Amino acid sequence: MASKPNPPTQASMAKAFNVSKQVDRWQKFITTDEVWIYLSDTNAKSKVQYLSRDHNRRDLTPSTTVPHPKGVMVWMGIPVNGVTKPRFVQPGAKINSEYYIQKILKHFLKDDYRRLYPNGDAVLHQDSAPSHVSRVTQKFLMDQQVQFLRPQQWMPNLTLHHVTISYGDI
Repeated sequence: MASKPNPPTQASMAKAFNVSKQVDRWQKFITTDEVWIYLSDTNAKSKVQYLSRDHNRRDLTPSTTVPHPKGVMVWMGIPVNGVTKPRFVQPGAKINSEYYIQKILKHFLKDDYRRLYPNGDAVLHQDSAPSHVSRVTQKFLMDQQVQFLRPQQWMPNLTLHHVTISYGDI
């Protein structure tokens, strides 16, 4: 038996945030997430060769892998009426609440939030990353009068995993 209560329904969430339950019920939500973009020179190709035990070929080129490819982490928000500017995380940065607030949220609120929702009536949806759900981050958002889904208000597995954005959309 599960000991946790059922997550709220879409209707109860819409009511709690004064959002219409009609087709446009999600127009006020900004879903945000980070993603790693890896850079390598393999062009997604690898050379794999299989040999039977009785063959010993010296002309084979061993396949190579990149154990730790160079990459960059990017944060973005995707509401129904546009996208936020991408925010690049500094290489090697520890993404704690302080970093997240100073380098991501403050810029998002200044540059994107009011541009996308001039009335300030959007609801921010983040995933369950520690820097997102910390009391410090939640207090910052409350102090800025930003509505946001608290971790207990949404199902934790509803996060963006694969998003395709063409360069023309940005």
